[in-house]
Amino acid sequence: MASIGIDFGTTNSVVAQFAANALSVLSIDEPPAQWAGLGFDRVLPTVFGRGDDDRPIFGWAAKQRPGSLAAVKRLLRAEERADVDGVEFVVEEIATLIFGHLKRASAHQGVAFDQAVVTIPANSRGLARYRTKLAAGMAGIQVQALINEPTAAAMAYSMRSAHEETLMVVDWGGGTLDVTILKNIDGVFMEQSSKGIQQLGGLDFDTALSRIVMDTVSDPSKWNGSDRTGFRLDIEKAKIQLSTAEQVSVPLPGGEYRQVTRAMFEDAVRPQIERVREPILQCLQDIGAQASDIDAVVLVGGTCQVPAIRQFVSELLGRGPATGIDPMTAVAEGAAVASAILSGELDDRDFFVSTEHALGTIILDPTSGLAFSELIPRNHKLPARVTDTFIPASDFQEQVNVQVIEGDPSKSLDDDDNVILKSWTLDFPDPQPLGEITLDLTYSYDIDGILHVTAEDSLGNVLLSDDVSYGQGVEKRDLPKIANRVARTLDSDRIETSVDRAASALSAAEQRIVTEVKTKVIPFIEDAEAAELRSLISSAEAGDESAIPSLQSAVRKYSYLL
Repeated sequence: MASIGIDFGTTNSVVAQFAANALSVLSIDEPPAQWAGLGFDRVLPTVFGRGDDDRPIFGWAAKQRPGSLAAVKRLLRAEERADVDGVEFVVEEIATLIFGHLKRASAHQGVAFDQAVVTIPANSRGLARYRTKLAAGMAGIQVQALINEPTAAAMAYSMRSAHEETLMVVDWGGGTLDVTILKNIDGVFMEQSSKGIQQLGGLDFDTALSRIVMDTVSDPSKWNGSDRTGFRLDIEKAKIQLSTAEQVSVPLPGGEYRQVTRAMFEDAVRPQIERVREPILQCLQDIGAQASDIDAVVLVGGTCQVPAIRQFVSELLGRGPATGIDPMTAVAEGAAVASAILSGELDDRDFFVSTEHALGTIILDPTSGLAFSELIPRNHKLPARVTDTFIPASDFQEQVNVQVIEGDPSKSLDDDDNVILKSWTLDFPDPQPLGEITLDLTYSYDIDGILHVTAEDSLGNVLLSDDVSYGQGVEKRDLPKIANRVARTLDSDRIETSVDRAASALSAAEQRIVTEVKTKVIPFIEDAEAAELRSLISSAEAGDESAIPSLQSAVRKYSYLL
């Protein structure tokens, strides 16, 4: 089976495969002829809409239809619901439908898969990472790892340039800007530093170009939905054409045209272009490097094709961008390389990712009040497992509130950069005098993008063991309903595989599987489905050697709950 990488992008998504020691990108949509020549022949617009028969439509079919929803990826940061042509959808369901469509469209190209490496922006918050993994899982795609988009791009670049080097990747797509410095040492990729800006990308450049044209339109309120959709597409196309042409004509509803020059566009977006300076310099400062220490600058993402951006970055770093990669598909190609590494198909390469934001908890400091206590610092390599010890604030304290915070410890707690991911109120079973009891808090963060938190007091009582599902978005109990509804909508069957049993008796690993199914799956699914799983668990515990692999196979469709 091929190793699959998925770039789930803000404006466009890409599926790539590594097979027979070669990379290829799947053609998962058919763009209009005038767009195919602009580099869109191997990408699918990340747009969701409703067709005439009320069935979901995707990609170009949705992008050209009024009322469709674009930039779904941005909604994963905080939004719970979204309106699509007058109908309200849960955001997780929309994202799941898109992942399901990517899987189905790939199968139509002869590439069936049930696992993949999925990319996320390096500056992506915990909520967006969790919900991305959740949506892929509900679509029947087991996420081997969530890796940062710049790291994926560097891995794609290295397949053509295997030199030992220090790389800076500027990944500027439709929705976000990420800058990452990595080292490539004998095919091992190690993130050194990463900094980015959320909600700054090609969509914002489209808005700036749109304003130039709209300022010349007397009464756009007369435009209907189709007029506005067509105008938005023409603006995006004009922006792309200005990367190779000095001026373009933008058609308006009604038959008029407006001339826009590259100089006019560059003046309008100059403030956005200047903002790339900060993350570039911050990454260099993080590792104590100069621009001259960078061996290659890799520019990926559609926005990096704007000539003014390429020139600005080149002047800032004193070198031109590397060549030999497709900015539109490099991230997905690198994800496919990562998948091949994880599956063992590529055994001479490896990669290590790191955190973009610090993770910690909130404590009461006797001198300064509430403070951010850091457990996993920014730029820490993953996987990470860190334990810190805390003491109660008072004698015979009966409860403690544990809050997971993500952000920047150097900033105030109420700064926008600091976000509370989840909190728990824990009971001390045996309260003690001050100084007689402590609390060990452990954060475990793997490359699957999920943070696990445990808390144990010094008396041996485990007070907490939970995954941080970030407490937002759809309720967990509703997830199986969404997954089943998506599967029916897409008419897609899950691909099941069996797992060989390692031993006839329940080992510690098998017992862990049983426990996870009991606590994380059974409480959230329908009674009839739960009964089947309970029966398999009973058989396994009674010594049936076939029960554990059957249980693992049966529970695969609920992997998003695990």
